[in-house]
Amino acid sequence: MTLTLAQTLDRCLDIAGNPTAAISFPQRRMLGQALAFLPRQHYRRVLELGCGSGALARGLSARCDHYVGLDADADALDEASLMPSPYAQTEFRQGRVPEDIPEGPFDLVVLNGVLQDLPAEAIERLAVRLRQVAPSADILCLRSLLFEGPDEAFRPQAALAAALGRPLTACNFDRLFRIDVFEPERAAA
Repeated sequence: MTLTLAQTLDRCLDIAGNPTAAISFPQRRMLGQALAFLPRQHYRRVLELGCGSGALARGLSARCDHYVGLDADADALDEASLMPSPYAQTEFRQGRVPEDIPEGPFDLVVLNGVLQDLPAEAIERLAVRLRQVAPSADILCLRSLLFEGPDEAFRPQAALAAALGRPLTACNFDRLFRIDVFEPERAAA
């Protein structure tokens, strides 16, 4: 079932019985804009690194066949596992980035607030792993700007883009967050 963008946003931001109701309005706005920024309407397999309590998982699962969320925080994953998932096959796993990234292939990878915590060598290892499990995936990076400016916030994304050999194809600045998209080169039709 393919949903319109409006239907996806409604389902993602639905307050009744949804963990996203517990997050702040700016976070909800970032999640809604992240979904709107996705280059495609539907994906086969989605990997979200830094899935936390699953706030974005519901909206992503409405746009894919199989969703995998990875986070190091066991308590957040316990909360995420309580979320009803009527859309896609959904699974949450505990693990660290980049060491525990599961096998692919994935056609969308979401880096949800994880790049800023990785040293440069870990970003290099992340890029190597993404080339293995998601060689032709769209990559979406979400980053809060609450504690730093946009210049500091882009450094990890720039390092990832260089390591992947991909240019930034779309960017959205808000005073509270930044969204970056890196698309693979697609063959001309």
